[in-house]
Amino acid sequence: MFMKPMLPAGGDGPFDDERFLFEPLIHGQRLQLAMSGGVVKLLSRHGYDVTRQYPELHNVPLRKPADVVFDGQLAYVHPESGKTDFEVLQHRYRLKGDLRIREAQSMMPLRFFVFDILYFNGIDLRVFPLYKRKRMLFAVLEDNACFKRMVFARGTSESLHSQVRELGLQGVIGKSWRSLYAEGRSEEWIKVKT
Repeated sequence: MFMKPMLPAGGDGPFDDERFLFEPLIHGQRLQLAMSGGVVKLLSRHGYDVTRQYPELHNVPLRKPADVVFDGQLAYVHPESGKTDFEVLQHRYRLKGDLRIREAQSMMPLRFFVFDILYFNGIDLRVFPLYKRKRMLFAVLEDNACFKRMVFARGTSESLHSQVRELGLQGVIGKSWRSLYAEGRSEEWIKVKT
């Protein structure tokens, strides 16, 4: 079940606003993870099936079995520096053959930074405000080596911006706390690059 993604509008610079939460902008591949009846399907931003490419994401750490759709960013995080490496991710994406993919999985494991939940057990959550979807996300999914619920700060992006610069990340994305999930570009989400 592919749901066209919500995309941020471009912003001018860091801003503070109590109506927004702020997340790191991770340089990676936008993915939707759909799980139905225990079967995982991974879809790119444009709806292409990439399930075979990323076997480490096939075991989803749900608190209880459920049918879900998550939205997030896939990235390679260097184990020593903690910085993302887009070239490693591109290498993983281009691999062909199950053996090569499995070898790369063990040598270059990827991490899925989940920032939204769009569907849960028959309920389309896109019609709920972001703060309710975040609450549901944190209630449904646990973190592990391959899955990380996206951290966020509420109201101010300044401190997050300095941390993002230190880690060499792309920037910060501000999201209206009350935003509904609507396909396409929206002023409810604002991307501010470092």
